[in-house]
Amino acid sequence: MKNDSGFPLGEPKPKPFEELTFHDDFMFGIVMQDREICREALECMLGMQIARVEYAEPQRTLDPLYTAHGVRLDVYVQDSDRVYDVEIQNRDLHDLGRRVRYYQSMLDTDTLLKGEDYGGLKESIIIFLCRFDPYKKGIPCYTVRRKCEEDGSVEVGDAATVHVLNCRAHAKVQDESLRAFMKYVQTDEAESEFTRRLRKMVEAQKQIEGTKKLYFSWSLHDYDVRNEGREESRRETARNMLARNYPLTDIAEITGLSLAEVEELAARQ
Repeated sequence: MKNDSGFPLGEPKPKPFEELTFHDDFMFGIVMQDREICREALECMLGMQIARVEYAEPQRTLDPLYTAHGVRLDVYVQDSDRVYDVEIQNRDLHDLGRRVRYYQSMLDTDTLLKGEDYGGLKESIIIFLCRFDPYKKGIPCYTVRRKCEEDGSVEVGDAATVHVLNCRAHAKVQDESLRAFMKYVQTDEAESEFTRRLRKMVEAQKQIEGTKKLYFSWSLHDYDVRNEGREESRRETARNMLARNYPLTDIAEITGLSLAEVEELAARQ
């Protein structure tokens, strides 16, 4: 059975489309798909000029190996010299460091699979826009690079930088445009020309029926991915119980699999 939003009963409903804001994953990706907006946002966050954005793709999935755990990037961008990954983070899942590590590996692997050697790797910049302070130091902008602990002057040369923006500390930012941008991400209050344009784009997208349908499909896809994960987890539990000689009927009752499914797994043990 499904609820009135089309999702199975017991599943949390996605946020209503009409209530989406810039900091919601879906809307963030849609708005940042505009290359000029994306370029301005990158310049604002990084404090440097970017001549042009050659490639901007929201919600790009990197899954280079069938055995690998794929990742879906909020905004994936390239220019002539660099590759960027921009992520919006609304909740502290206490895994930011390892998440960054894995995203970086996926970006690099995606490049190398195209036939490039190590020298062909572009400079990579990963940006996390966090609506919480992941490191609890009250710093608005954490810049993370690999370094040599024995001698800080050693240049590691991996051409990889991570910027973690703690939007909760927006008031401490000296640069006016960045302060306004981070405040908008944190509070939805638009106080600069750029953030007012962002808010206007968000409201305009809400009037487009095609965007609404895309959001519904995106939400359903997320549900399907979660459901597939739970299904595999149930099967793994069943396999473990079979190895311990639990009765098939007990395994079916505990895991929620049908008896026929459990019998099929047993036949493969």
